[in-house]
Amino acid sequence: MKTVLHILVVIVTGTLFGMVINKLGAIWFPQTGNVHSVISTAINTGLNPTTVDLGVVQFTLGLIFKFDTATVLGIFIAAFVYKQLIK
Repeated sequence: MKTVLHILVVIVTGTLFGMVINKLGAIWFPQTGNVHSVISTAINTGLNPTTVDLGVVQFTLGLIFKFDTATVLGIFIAAFVYKQLIK
């Protein structure tokens, strides 16, 4: 359970790092440039929202992950920093 928690912390922290990298890339590089298009290229994966209507109760289920290049880079940076701190 402890390792699952550590992995979850690395992924969440890396996602935050990736968001910061993406925002800084949007500031530093013009939006019509190649660097910005590479940093912000994204892949959406997951389960599209589905509505279940039972007459009395209606609920919606779904989970979508959006990974862009900056987010993946942030996860790798967080994993590297975590590995260096654990040594």
